[in-house]
Amino acid sequence: MKPNDLSIYSFVGWIGKVLAILIVAAFIADCSSKKDIYYCPMHPHYTSDRPGNCPICNMDLVKKEDPSEHKDHTNANNSLQAAEFTKNEEHSSHSSGTSSEKNSQELILSFEKQQSIGIKTELVSRRNLTKKISAYSSVAYDPELYSALSEYKEAVRSSEFLSPEIIRNLQLRLRQLGLSPDQIRVWTSGARDPSELILGGKSGRAHIYSQIYESDFTTAKVGLPIKFKTDVYPEKEFIGKIKSIDVILDKNNRTLRLRSEVSDPGQLLKPQMFGDSIIEVSLPKILSVPTSAILDTGKQKIAYVQTAPDRFQAVSVQTGKNIEPWVEILSGLKEEQRVVTESTFLIDSEAKIRFGSDSSHVH
Repeated sequence: MKPNDLSIYSFVGWIGKVLAILIVAAFIADCSSKKDIYYCPMHPHYTSDRPGNCPICNMDLVKKEDPSEHKDHTNANNSLQAAEFTKNEEHSSHSSGTSSEKNSQELILSFEKQQSIGIKTELVSRRNLTKKISAYSSVAYDPELYSALSEYKEAVRSSEFLSPEIIRNLQLRLRQLGLSPDQIRVWTSGARDPSELILGGKSGRAHIYSQIYESDFTTAKVGLPIKFKTDVYPEKEFIGKIKSIDVILDKNNRTLRLRSEVSDPGQLLKPQMFGDSIIEVSLPKILSVPTSAILDTGKQKIAYVQTAPDRFQAVSVQTGKNIEPWVEILSGLKEEQRVVTESTFLIDSEAKIRFGSDSSHVH
């Protein structure tokens, strides 16, 4: 072989080595450019290229995942969760087929990610619930109602000398003060002495006035049992029933007055004694979820439904009675669906990061 040929081969070999070095360097640069991004679940706008704590709230930063890089996991614990979810899905009444738009808004979270942010779920189901209403109360001292009852009784006795319109007006006044027609008959028939409203109860009974808020209007009903307690007799509990409910709301504190009769054989309760009343209402077969499952955005209420072991979908819901720790569901959810009950705010923040600030809030 000639010396010139050797030089050519040496040059070609040198060029090959240079190209190999350049390719490796480019690969390393490309890999280094793909840095992990970490964010604060409470403050999604803060991001970092390394793990650490949020400077605003000191919460641990969470790695932001690319949905395209999501992989399935097949360990035993995950298999059990998937099997349970599939079983529940067979009993639910989801509509067949979902639109591509809905699927595009499904949030994909690996099982590791769910564990890291503390996601827990609960089934939507019908439960037998008991709502307890605590009401500020006092022993009745009502000279206004006493005067109205006395005037009405006198008018009825003198009805032959009075026009029917006067009696109707007096009766209307009693209705305005909160007595039902049945209660008017009781108080004016002699079964109750109007003086009990200013001097205290008689015949082993006492009259209790309680104030309930607007949110409890639809729950409190005439005839429900009531328990009255006062600090004067902390060991005693006076039990009775609601007898009537006022028809006019107090415009200042937005409350409505309940009138109850409780058993007081020793005539211990005196007019204007203060205390608290407890009203328990049984609500059977209420479609409900934990209150922590509902996220109030200000414009609407949403819940996150688990559509698959690693997928979550935001749905708009309408709620009814709040029966701690449960809330009644009027629409938006169905039995046997599974909803997120813990870390709801964090999963909502994750959805905002991936889909935008408004995309997770369905309308």
